[in-house]
Amino acid sequence: MDVRNWFEFWADEKYRNTNELKKTYRQMGQLSGGEKAQLTYTILCSAIAYQFGITREGKNSRSLRFIAVDESFSNQDEDKATYLMELCKQLHLQLLVVTPSDKIQIVQDYIAHIHLVQRVNNRHSVMYNMTIKELQHKIKNKEEIAVM
Repeated sequence: MDVRNWFEFWADEKYRNTNELKKTYRQMGQLSGGEKAQLTYTILCSAIAYQFGITREGKNSRSLRFIAVDESFSNQDEDKATYLMELCKQLHLQLLVVTPSDKIQIVQDYIAHIHLVQRVNNRHSVMYNMTIKELQHKIKNKEEIAVM
């Protein structure tokens, strides 16, 4: 899944209601980085959904539903990142999202818990576990998450 190992592929995007062709993606080199990522996410999530029998209705609930997303938002605009989060939500996938704290606004509507890691005195790391609501409360009230 590493972007350095992506394969070249093409795909047709169609309107679901009419099956009318919306856009054909044939040369990935002509797409922006975000457009490449969006198309790749769609194909990968579709393949996962097909492989494990996942549908929008959530059928086959015994299937694998866990996906790890590691810093995929660092070079994307918020719209493309939100597209991935919404796609995973529609497919009823459980997510482990690793992202810098300045990108938390992208995922906060899609996650329930957060494990925040902070570096202390440039020597060691401390992990805080909290719900997303607790983090939002701290941010709203400008409370610091201090080392205990």
